[in-house]
Amino acid sequence: MPTITFSDTDVTVEAPEGTPLLEICEENAAPVPFGCTNGVCGTCVVIIEDGHANVNELEDDEESTLEVTTDAEGARLACQLVVNGDITVRALG
Repeated sequence: MPTITFSDTDVTVEAPEGTPLLEICEENAAPVPFGCTNGVCGTCVVIIEDGHANVNELEDDEESTLEVTTDAEGARLACQLVVNGDITVRALG
C-alpha cells in the first residue's frame, strides 16, 4: 500500500493504490487547503518532493490552472492527483 508523506507536518499515511489525493487529505486532516476541488481555482497546489512517477500524468486542464497560479517546479493540484505509489508532498503557500 502506498505511503503519502506530508513534509509540512512530517505526517505519513497509507492509502490504497489509485486513491485520489483529495480523498486522502480529507480523511487525514492533511495540511492542504482546498477550494473548488475540481481543478479550476488553484487553491490546492502542492509540490511533489519525491515520487513524481507515482502519480497520474498532468492533463491539459490541470496544466492550464497551474500556469496561472504558480511557476514552482514539481507543482500539481492535489485535487487532481491520483496516488499510485509512495509520494512526498508539501502544500505551496
